[in-house]
Amino acid sequence: MKAETKTAETIRPEHKSEANDSWSLAWQFARCELRHSVMRFRIFLAALMLGVAAIGAVGSVAQSMRSGITDNARTLLGGDFELSSLHVPPEKELLAEVMAAADTSKIIQMRAMLGIEPGADGEALRKLVELKAVDEAYPLVGQIALSSPLSPPLSSPLSPPLSLAAALDGFGAVVDPALLRATGLSIGDTARLGEVSVTLTATLEEEPDQAISFVSFGPRLMVSTDTLTASGLQQEGAFITYRYRAVMRDQARLDEMTDKLAKAAENTHVRLRKTDAAAGGFERFIERAELFLMLVSLTALLIGGLGVSGAVRAWLQSRMTVIATLKCVGATSRLIFRVYMLQVLAMAGLGIAAGLVLAGVTPFVTAELFADYVNVPLEPTLYPRPLIIAGAFGLLTTLVFALWPLSRTQFIRAAHLFRTLTETPSGWPGKRVVLAVAVNCAGLLGLALLATGNIILSLSFLAGTAVSLVLLSGLGEAVLRGLRLVRPPRYIPARLALSAITRQGSPLRSIILAFGLGLSVLVAVTSSQHNLISQLNGRADGEAPDWFFIDIQPDQIDPFLSLVAKEAPATTVEKTPMLRGRVTALNGVPASQIDKDVESGWVLRGDRALTWQALPPEDGNIVKGDWWPADYAGPPLLSVTDEMADDFGLSLGDTVSLNILGREITGTIANTREVAWESFRINFVFIMSPGLLEGAPHSWIATTKSGSEEAASDIERAVTSSFSNISALSVKQAVSTVEKVLDLLGKAIQLTAGVTLLSGLAVLAGSVATSEAQRISDSIILKVLGARRLDIILSWLFEYALLGILTALVASVIGTAVSWSLIVLFIKAEFIFNLPLIISTAFIGAGVTTILGLIGAMRSLSFRPAPFLRETV
Repeated sequence: MKAETKTAETIRPEHKSEANDSWSLAWQFARCELRHSVMRFRIFLAALMLGVAAIGAVGSVAQSMRSGITDNARTLLGGDFELSSLHVPPEKELLAEVMAAADTSKIIQMRAMLGIEPGADGEALRKLVELKAVDEAYPLVGQIALSSPLSPPLSSPLSPPLSLAAALDGFGAVVDPALLRATGLSIGDTARLGEVSVTLTATLEEEPDQAISFVSFGPRLMVSTDTLTASGLQQEGAFITYRYRAVMRDQARLDEMTDKLAKAAENTHVRLRKTDAAAGGFERFIERAELFLMLVSLTALLIGGLGVSGAVRAWLQSRMTVIATLKCVGATSRLIFRVYMLQVLAMAGLGIAAGLVLAGVTPFVTAELFADYVNVPLEPTLYPRPLIIAGAFGLLTTLVFALWPLSRTQFIRAAHLFRTLTETPSGWPGKRVVLAVAVNCAGLLGLALLATGNIILSLSFLAGTAVSLVLLSGLGEAVLRGLRLVRPPRYIPARLALSAITRQGSPLRSIILAFGLGLSVLVAVTSSQHNLISQLNGRADGEAPDWFFIDIQPDQIDPFLSLVAKEAPATTVEKTPMLRGRVTALNGVPASQIDKDVESGWVLRGDRALTWQALPPEDGNIVKGDWWPADYAGPPLLSVTDEMADDFGLSLGDTVSLNILGREITGTIANTREVAWESFRINFVFIMSPGLLEGAPHSWIATTKSGSEEAASDIERAVTSSFSNISALSVKQAVSTVEKVLDLLGKAIQLTAGVTLLSGLAVLAGSVATSEAQRISDSIILKVLGARRLDIILSWLFEYALLGILTALVASVIGTAVSWSLIVLFIKAEFIFNLPLIISTAFIGAGVTTILGLIGAMRSLSFRPAPFLRETV
C-alpha cells in the first residue's frame, strides 16, 4: 500500500520534487536516445557545420594574413621607416637628419619601356616594365635571392651565391622570370633601357620588399641607380617615386625620430611610412574582404538555422509517441523540454566541433593558395579568437532556431498516444521561450558587432537579412496560393505532384526561403560580373583609346603629335599636362583629421593626378557651378568631381589645399562635374585654372585612337622607338588586367554564394526528411489503391522538378533585380539582360532540387503496405 501511495505521489505533478525536473534526470533520458539520434540529425549537423566552418575559416585566414604582415613588417617595408615622394626627392635637410642617425638606402621606381634588339624577322619588341633602381646598401632588411647560369661554378658547397652588387655591376639588370617568358629573352642577352644597353645577368627569385598586389602593369626590372642616371629616363616631371629606407642605429630613438619626421613631413609632398603601414592598401583589402565574406558566411549560418529548425521539427514529429508515453508515466513538460534541449545541444556540439576543425585547418590549406599574391610567409597556426566567435555563433543560432519548435513539446498530451498524428501540435510557446529567443538574437547582434567592428553595418545586415527572409517567405506564400488556384491536371502523377506541393505542410515555403536565397545571390553575382566585363569590353572596343602615352616631356609634345600625324593621319589624339599632388586640407581642415571611411576616401590616401586647362572637358558634365572664363587670370580655382564633393560635404566656394612639388597651393571650388571613369579617357579628380602650374616641372599624358589595329601598332612602335623615355600602356592590357581582378573577385563571391547555396541545400534535405513520414504513408496508400511504383516515382519527379523550377524562377527574378539595381543605380551603366544565364540557373536549380528530392524520397518506396496495415488495425 505504501508503495502504491509513493508511486501515485510520484506521477502527480503537484507532488513532484525538483529532482524529478532536474537537468541530471533529463540528461539520463537524453543520453539513452542520443545513441540513435545522430543519423536523424545529420542534416542539422551538416547545416551547422557548414556555417560555423565558413565563419571560422574567414576569420582565421584573415588573421593569418595580418599576423604574416605584422611579423614581417620590417622586411616588407625594407627598414624601420621610409620617406617617399613623387617627381622630386625629399628635401636634403630632411634626408641629412635621417642619414645622421640611421643607415639608409635609396630606391627609385618608375615605369619604362624595355627595347629588345630586332630578331631575324627584323621586328623590334618593346615591353613595359616596372623599373626599380637601387643603391649598394639595398636591401637594408631581408635577403634578395638571385638565380643565374652565368655565375661561376661553385668550388664548394660553401661558395657564396651571386650577389646583387655583382649582378648590377656594369649596366647589369636583374629581371622577373615572367619577363623572360614574355619576351623570349635569356640570361646574358642585352636590351635597350633609355639611352643605355643593359645585360640581363640574373633572374629575381625573391624580392623582400615586393609590394603586395593582385595586379601589375609589367614585370620587374631591377638596375642600379647609376644605370638609371645613365639611361636618361630620370627627367623633371616624370612619374618617378623616390624612396629612402632607414634602419636606426639606436633603436631606442626610433619613436623619437619618426615623431619628429611626421611633424616635418605633415602637409608636404613627402610621405612617412612606418612598419604599422608596411602593407598599405593590402591591409584595407583584407579588412574589406573579411567583412564581406563574414557577412556572407553569417547569411549561410542563418540559412543553416532554418535547417536546424526543420531538423528539430522532424525529430520531434518522429518522437511524438515517445513524448506522449513519457507524459503518461508522469513526466512534466519541463522535463521533456530539457530532455530534447540537451539532445539538440549535444548534436549542436558535434556540428560546431566539426565546423571548428574545418575552420582550424583552413590556414594550413590556404597558405599555398595565397602564395602567389602575398609575398610574406604565412605561418599556419590555430587562431583562438575567430574560432571562439564562430563557435558562439553556432551555439546562439542553434538556440534561436531550436527553442521555438522545442516549445511545442508542451502541447503533446498523453491522450495523443491513442491518436494518429502526422504533425506536432502548435501554439504560443510562452513568455520564457520568447524572451530566450530575444536574448539569443541580441547575442547574435553582439557577435556580429564583434566580428565586423561596425554597429551600423551589423544592425543593417541583421535587419536586411530579416527583411529578405520575410519577403522571400511572402513570395513563397503567394506562389503557393497561386498554385492552389490552378486546375488539377488529368495526368495522375502530375496531379499527385501538384497536390503534394499545395497541401498543408508543403515544403515550398522553406525551399524558396533557403535554397532560393542562395540561388538569388548566385544569379546576382554572375549577372553583375557579366555586365561589368561586357561594359569593359564594349568600351574598350568602342570609345576607349588604343594607347596611353605617359612621361612625355614638354619639349616633346609637339614632335610627338607630328610623329603620330605622320604615321596615322586619321588618329584621334587627346593630350593634357599632368602633375601629381597630395591633398593636405579640405576647407581648412587638415587631411589627417578628416574621416577617410567614405567612398571617396582614396582621394586623401595618396598622391592624386591633376591638370589645368582654360576650357571645360569635352565630356565633362558640370553638375554645380560654372566653368571659369577662358582668359581667367585670378586666384587658383578648382573643378572637382561631384562624388568627392558630396562625400566630404564640400560646396561651391569651399577650399582644397594641395601640396605640389613641396609647395602648398589652395584653390577655391568653382564647380563640380560628373566623371565617367569607365570611359578609359583621361580623367582627373582635380582640374585647376591655368596660370599657376605651367612653369612647374611636369609631363604630358596623351591617348591615341586609330581606326585599325595595324595603325595603332605602328604608332606605338614609332613613338617608343623615337622617344626612349615615353612609356606606352595598352588599354587592352589594362582591360585584361581589370578583367582578371573582376574574375578573381567574382570567383571569391561565387564561392561564398556557393556556401549560402549549400546551406540552402541542407534545408532542402531537411524538408525532405521532415516529410518522410507523410511520404511513407502516401506511398503505402497509393500502393494499396493499385498505383504502380513508376507512377509514384513520376509523381515525385514532377513534384521536385516543379519545386526546383519555381524556386529558380523566384531566384532569377530577385537576383536579376539586385543585379539591375547595382549596375543601373550604383554604377550608372546600361544593364545587359542575359537570358541564357537566367535559363541555365533555372535548370541548375531545378536539376539539383529534383535529384536531391528524389534521393531523399526514394527510401519511402522500400516500405511494404502489410506491416503498416497491421499496425493501424
